[in-house]
Parts: sequence; structure tokens; C-alpha cells
Amino acid sequence: MKKSLQHIIFGALVLVVGLAACNKETTYVADPVTSSSSAYIKFLHVSPSLATITGQADNVTLLNLDLKSNTYSKITGTPLAYERYFPTTTNSYAAMTAGLNTIKFSLAAVSQKDSVELFLKKVQADAGKYYSFIITDSIKSEANSKAMFLQDDLLTLGSTQIGMRFVHAIWNDTAAKNVDIFSVRNNATIFSGRSAGSASTFAPLNYFTTSDTLIVRRAGTSFALATLNSVAFTPGRNYTLVYKGNGAVTTTTAKPRSLLIYGH
Repeated sequence: MKKSLQHIIFGALVLVVGLAACNKETTYVADPVTSSSSAYIKFLHVSPSLATITGQADNVTLLNLDLKSNTYSKITGTPLAYERYFPTTTNSYAAMTAGLNTIKFSLAAVSQKDSVELFLKKVQADAGKYYSFIITDSIKSEANSKAMFLQDDLLTLGSTQIGMRFVHAIWNDTAAKNVDIFSVRNNATIFSGRSAGSASTFAPLNYFTTSDTLIVRRAGTSFALATLNSVAFTPGRNYTLVYKGNGAVTTTTAKPRSLLIYGH
């Protein structure tokens, strides 16, 4: 009887050790601990033909899909209008869950329940990184570069510099005709040969206490396409300069080609 009891105890110990060993070898497909890290996105509407593209309205409400509840929640407090960005504070971003985000473009609505879907756009936003989602006439493009979902690789700058990136967001610009950006204060071309739908990296520029005038010129010439006067900067800050609008018109009632700048 004593010997049988010893055998039973020994067998139980072997079973426990065996189970422990099996658990030790377990491989998880994904880390069971979820991360709460965020990505940061700024939205800018510079699509002159959005109403034509959607067949509905020029102003849109942006919503984001919550994967846990499978419902959409509003990103923008009010519908985003042409030449407006969100968040409206100069250097702020909207915090989003890091990973693949599904953004719904819809007509103005009180909540996701009564929002009319225009189209969806999926973007990958990595934790701790900053992005600009610039809504242009190529918004429905499958390629994020053409849809102007851009990572904001901001420069670390001193008190005598600013950082600037140039985005050419006019898709109906004259075929094969590139543009330059001329800075009056620097007395130099600061971006050259930029094609429609392209975005430069951020580049350091001299900071001046007096305002600047920025001019879009046809590449390699002094022919001015648009001018932005009295541009004031803050030292040590990064900016994105956007050439936007309808490239074929100059009248103010038809969303003409023009320049817009926003800070980061």
C-alpha cells in the first residue's frame, strides 16, 4: 500500500513537471498585452473638386473605426471645409490608436449612426509618429503617397532656423510643368523642380525676424503662378507650405491656385 502511494505521488509529480514544460514551450501568435501607444495625425482639406468626387458636398465629417466596438467615432468636431485643418491649433495633432486606421469620410452628421458614408480610407499610423493627411483631388488613390498621407519627419532646430516642407497638391497643373518656390527674404529658390502630387522632405532655412514673401514660379523661370505675402515664422518651428487649388483658374470664387502654410 505504501509503495503504491509512492507510485501515485511520483506519477503526479511527473505530470505536473510535464505540464510545466509544455507551458514553457508555448508560443503566442501575438503579445497578449495590448499597447496603448498613440499615433498623431493632422487633417487638411485642400481638394477643390471634392464635391464632384463625392457627388455630394464639399464639407466632410471624418470618423475613425473603433475595432473593439466596431463603431465609428467622430474625429472632427465640425465638418472640415476647404482650406481648413484639424486640429485647428497651429502645432497640435489628433491622437489616434496606433496601427491600421480606417477613416470614414461622410456628410455632416451628429453621430456615426446618421452619417452618410462617402468613402473609406485605410492608413497605417505607427506609434509615436506624426502624420499629415492632406485631402486633395487624388484622395481616392490606393497609394498613400498620392492620397497625401505623409509622415511628418520634423527637424530639431536652433533659434536661428525654421524647417519647411513643400507639397504640390494641384493635380490639374499643366502636364509635365514643374514649379519652384522662391523666398524673397532668402533671395533664393528654396524648392526647385517639384511636380504635381509630390512632397519634399523638411529642409532647414534661415530664420528672419521680418516677414517673408513666398512665390510659386514655373520651374526655371521667373513666371509667378501664386504669391503668399507677409509670412511670419517662429524660430525653431517646422512648417508645411502647400500649393493648392484649381491650377487652371485665378479668380477667387473658383478656388484658384494659391499657397497655404501651416505649422507643426
